Amino acid sequence: MRIWFLVFFTLISQAQQQPSVAVTVKPLKEVLIERRLTANAEVKALNAAQLSSELTATVSQIHADVGDKVKKGDLLVSLDKIDVNLQLDQTKAHVQAAKARLTQAELRLKRANELKQGQYVSADDLLARETDVAVYKADLSRLKAASRSALRQVDKTKITAPFDGIITVRQAQLGQLLVMNSPVVTLVQTTNKQVYADIPSHLAKQLKHADRMMFVNKDIESRVELIQLSRVIGQQSGLQSARFKPLNKEVLIGQTGQLVWYLKGQLLSADLLVKRNGKLGVFIFEQGTAKFMPLPNSQEGRPTPIDSSPNWQVIIGGRERLQDGQAITLK
Repeated sequence: MRIWFLVFFTLISQAQQQPSVAVTVKPLKEVLIERRLTANAEVKALNAAQLSSELTATVSQIHADVGDKVKKGDLLVSLDKIDVNLQLDQTKAHVQAAKARLTQAELRLKRANELKQGQYVSADDLLARETDVAVYKADLSRLKAASRSALRQVDKTKITAPFDGIITVRQAQLGQLLVMNSPVVTLVQTTNKQVYADIPSHLAKQLKHADRMMFVNKDIESRVELIQLSRVIGQQSGLQSARFKPLNKEVLIGQTGQLVWYLKGQLLSADLLVKRNGKLGVFIFEQGTAKFMPLPNSQEGRPTPIDSSPNWQVIIGGRERLQDGQAITLK
């Protein structure tokens, strides 16, 4: 015990004999840095569709152009419908003729059933009348389907918006003859925009522990919320896809930037760490002396997680040659 006392007394004496060092200090809270992780991100529309013609016809009217904001159901382009109207009229006429033939066949069958009781009609003739009715019913059903198809063709002459959005490209020109599948306009949905990011798989689990998440574009930060993190990891890239909902309406589709998520707790910069007696830590100012505070979880060259609650005055300048208990003065 006496030997340990002498060693301790000697160390104290040596520290007191060392010259006073002028240092600069800062409160711990001012030197801590936030724990942040980043990944490349892009704002995308939930739907972006190239609308095409579903029939061959000439463009008769254009109701919306590039940059126009449209609502679901708004008429964008009209196609000439003379030919499809003629086809519709023909199918309607065929339906009327089929109805007349069916009515006549049903009357003949009714008359045959009446004559059958007096045995004036043979079984073969009765069967023939029944067959005629069945055939005319099937023919009428076929023609009604053709009429509905013709009516659908008329509807296709009106190209409407399938969702709210903005027209980004107009391919159709007034008077142009479009064939089936010819592009007409490109429409980008403006509602339900989302931020997409590819997260390295070893960092993806940290999203659940994020204190807050931001989409950063040209130093402008916008809050986002996690919608879904893919449970599939890309074999080649080792990335997991994630989708986020932007909370700022000013975020625009097509913007690129970074997804930044901040973890709870803060870090002490690796530049402030010093090693004494094989341990990493920091020096703090305490009653005119430098006190070495070991940080057990620290690693050389890496920021160290630390609680910001201690009311430490961390020594910033002049810490390189300090010893524990050495007298110091503030610059």
